[in-house]
Amino acid sequence: MTDFFQELLVPFQYEYMLRAIWVSALVGGVCGFLSSFVTLKGWSLMGDALSHAVVPGVAIAFILGLPFALGAFVAGLLAAGAMAFIKSQSRIREDATMGIVFTAFFASGLVLITLYPARVDLKTILYGNILGMAGSDILQVVLISAVTMVILLLKWKDLMLFCFDPNQARTIGMNAGLLHIILLSLIAAVAVAALQAVGAILVLAMMVTPGATAYLLTDRFVKMLWISSGLGILTAVVGAYGSYFLNGATGGCIVTLQTIIFLCAFVFAPKQGILAVRRAARKLGKTREMTV
Repeated sequence: MTDFFQELLVPFQYEYMLRAIWVSALVGGVCGFLSSFVTLKGWSLMGDALSHAVVPGVAIAFILGLPFALGAFVAGLLAAGAMAFIKSQSRIREDATMGIVFTAFFASGLVLITLYPARVDLKTILYGNILGMAGSDILQVVLISAVTMVILLLKWKDLMLFCFDPNQARTIGMNAGLLHIILLSLIAAVAVAALQAVGAILVLAMMVTPGATAYLLTDRFVKMLWISSGLGILTAVVGAYGSYFLNGATGGCIVTLQTIIFLCAFVFAPKQGILAVRRAARKLGKTREMTV
């Protein structure tokens, strides 16, 4: 038994594992907090679009020797601006606009990667490399996460109203356009931070799944914020820790755990789970029969 517990503590003996765990927790917490707004606004596809649209920016940053985060963030903002411009200047639906823009950006990124294969690490971009992050990369993630959380904590009430009812936000004098830009910028920034941890493919899951799970567990937005950020931190820590023993990709372990928890909430949530909804439907049916 003693040997078993000692084996469980082995990951904490390695600096790279400790670094991966706390960086994952940081990214998971920020992604979880933001995911509540993304879920409330119905912008899951927007998160997917921006997470893929940053790929050419990352590739250009690698080629020019610029900071990883700078290229990704600029590309994300350009993609968001392109989507907004196309939507405002045409009758094309928003989902089609997102699909066109993010696939165009992603494809251009792949072209750059194939043109400069020696300078760009495709595997790192697509799957992340949290176990091998350099000190400068970690600093970028910490700064992005800190700035994002500060803005979210300062503006969460305004963003909540904007996500829930933008027309009401305009009616009471809020600048809905500015809030739209802020939310887009935050999604792009968090996509950059999460990109280095889990890669472009899994960024969407970290920005959507915790919020979707929390949405099933509570009807109050404040509780939803804390549940989603808590789930983000918990799954990041456990997933990063478990990846050592499973010898699996850290990002994959984190997202798989988030998905398992979501499925449990989907089935067993006290009010909105499948079982609860069916029980309520049966009670309603019996009540109607008794009334008749």
